[in-house]
Amino acid sequence: MILHKLNEHPLYCYMNPQEIASIEKVRIEQTFIAHESIIAIGERNRDLMCLDEGSVSIQVEDTQGTITEVARLHEGSLIGEMNYIIPTRRTANVVSLTEVVASYYPYAELCALLAQQPILAAKLFAALNIQLQMKLRRMLPA
Repeated sequence: MILHKLNEHPLYCYMNPQEIASIEKVRIEQTFIAHESIIAIGERNRDLMCLDEGSVSIQVEDTQGTITEVARLHEGSLIGEMNYIIPTRRTANVVSLTEVVASYYPYAELCALLAQQPILAAKLFAALNIQLQMKLRRMLPA
């Protein structure tokens, strides 16, 4: 199957309007105020999140407890794609820098939907692959 980008949404980029409508059924929208904790290191949550509006700080903690910002993500970014694929605890804090409107895709509901629609699953995982590639490239030295 050769996939062609149909739009710029980080999760829906290969999906047609019917597929988007299907995945929208599991989407939950949530708003966070500035400086609110969205995800904490160690959480077991495997939900995917897309930033619809606003910016967040991605922070890690070293062995001495010092917290360091490692990235800032803005509107149109995905959060949690690695944790969705590999079942580990969350490895970073995500804190809102501005008011943030985010779309959550709860893990169990999304998995159930993808199990029923294998073509949709292939398109979603292709989109996740692109996001992971882009994040890896940003982390590598130039």
